Amino acid sequence: MSTRFQEIAIGALAIHPKNVRRDVGIVTDLANSITAQGIMQPLVVAPDFSQASFQYVIIAGHRRYAAAQLANLDVLPCVIREDLNTEPKQLEAMLVENTQRTDLTINEEAAAYQTLAEFDGYNVKTIAKATGRSQSLVRSRIALANLSEDAKDKIEDRTLNIDQALVLVDFTDDEAATKRLLRVADKPNDWAFQLAKETKTRAWLENLPRLTAELQGAGVDIVERPEGQNWTWTGWRVSYTGMTVAEAVAGGWSAICDESDPEITWLKERPASATATVPQRTPAQLADDIRRQELTRGLATAMEVRTQFIKEAIQKPAADKTHEMLVDYVLERHHIGDIAPWLGLEDEDIDQQEVIDAVEKLNIPQLVALMHVDQFEREIHMDDVSGWRAGPGWQSTEAWRGRLATVHGYQWTEAEQAVITYHHEAEGNDDE
Repeated sequence: MSTRFQEIAIGALAIHPKNVRRDVGIVTDLANSITAQGIMQPLVVAPDFSQASFQYVIIAGHRRYAAAQLANLDVLPCVIREDLNTEPKQLEAMLVENTQRTDLTINEEAAAYQTLAEFDGYNVKTIAKATGRSQSLVRSRIALANLSEDAKDKIEDRTLNIDQALVLVDFTDDEAATKRLLRVADKPNDWAFQLAKETKTRAWLENLPRLTAELQGAGVDIVERPEGQNWTWTGWRVSYTGMTVAEAVAGGWSAICDESDPEITWLKERPASATATVPQRTPAQLADDIRRQELTRGLATAMEVRTQFIKEAIQKPAADKTHEMLVDYVLERHHIGDIAPWLGLEDEDIDQQEVIDAVEKLNIPQLVALMHVDQFEREIHMDDVSGWRAGPGWQSTEAWRGRLATVHGYQWTEAEQAVITYHHEAEGNDDE
């Protein structure tokens, strides 16, 4: 490394055109310190190859340079790096200096790695070696450079964490999905809900051509979705239960497979006699039918989010909730014989001893959490809109929902809140 020390006129120095730091921040205090004490640490500079009127570009010390301008200094102490004789080498040096001091934001680091990668001879491996960073970190930062400006802004203001940002990398080709995810980035449960929904939709769209071909190959008639809102009550009979392709073929069912709904709709034409007896649905009834279908789809995805939340509550129970959960369990006394699903033991022929062994391996906080969560006989009704009504009933989940929110701190997703609102509105109409 070729270096030499020299005091250089401030007019001969310039900010590097590819400075990795976008903002030096407020330098008033630093300027006051320089006025009183001088510059204690020299700037690091390199020869300027831009053909401009400057002699040197700054590699390290952009804040000191800005503060020195504010303090009206004429010359600055500098270490000249003659060995930084190419733009990539200069960029490498700026990256190393700033990442060692943790001065760079994530977006600045990502942009710098992306710039380096565009030079001939540079790739993830060479950048990692030159900057002393891991290849996985360099690769992930380069990926972040392709995010939308909205996403980058949320990274800067810390409303989007790194794990979420890396998830968004997979959606850079889908602006609408990215916007929907960014909208709920600061709401953990709604983020998980929206991510599950977007992932399911993307997988459905990617698989749609293959699925359509397989169904047609098996003899299933693929039909266009009928127009209007009344078709499920008039000319067509729709199956709302899952069935295999073989069962559909044997039963004479046709299928709708399109982009509007991420699942197969099985249907068959009603006999003319049956069609004539179907009562005409009013616009209000049709609107309510459609809304309930949307709410039900939302609840299916919300159940995935809620199930993951409960599993994490069991695996990593909050210490400050243990006593509260134990008291609640002692008061309510639920059996713990049917807890296999919460332990990840979902085999239909599960051995009882296997469940016992799994329970015995849990520590005390995990046991307490599991005992409290053991109300899955209510959880199975949480994917049904009717199960969310207020008040008692064999299908009521009100007590369990109260405990999820108050004891465990579960926050309702927008989909679940929509169902609660739906019932509140219905109760209000009944009162009238």
